Amino acid sequence: MGQRGQTLIETVVAVAILTIVAGAVLAGTIASAAHFGPDPARTALDDALAREMSAARNLAKYQGATIAPTSIQTTVPLADASPLPANLELQVTQLPGGGIALTISASATWRGANERRSLSSTLPPPAPLPGSSVTLPGLAPAPTGAP
Repeated sequence: MGQRGQTLIETVVAVAILTIVAGAVLAGTIASAAHFGPDPARTALDDALAREMSAARNLAKYQGATIAPTSIQTTVPLADASPLPANLELQVTQLPGGGIALTISASATWRGANERRSLSSTLPPPAPLPGSSVTLPGLAPAPTGAP
């Protein structure tokens, strides 16, 4: 009879140890999933960069448009949280041949860590405005009438 009581105590202790180990493993798994999962600040900054790059590309694709380098303070929306204060910087470089290199950088502080993301794009030489007439260099108009 004494053996049965001792076996019961050993089983209860083994189950308690197993529960503690399982709890520690589960807590570690949850913490690592939060750490290595998608970062909401990084996602928000990437979305803001994509929106701003699309607008900058649309502005710079026609002749006569100019984009000046600039830096602004703004906020970017976060999923399930308050908007995140961020700094956006636009850098413009004229390329040989008339093209433009655009780089937009975004930086913010989220949960004590500095997040910095950037997006670059190269545009070909600007196109003429829609509806404008283009005269190719070196071509002369055809003569009208006979001599």
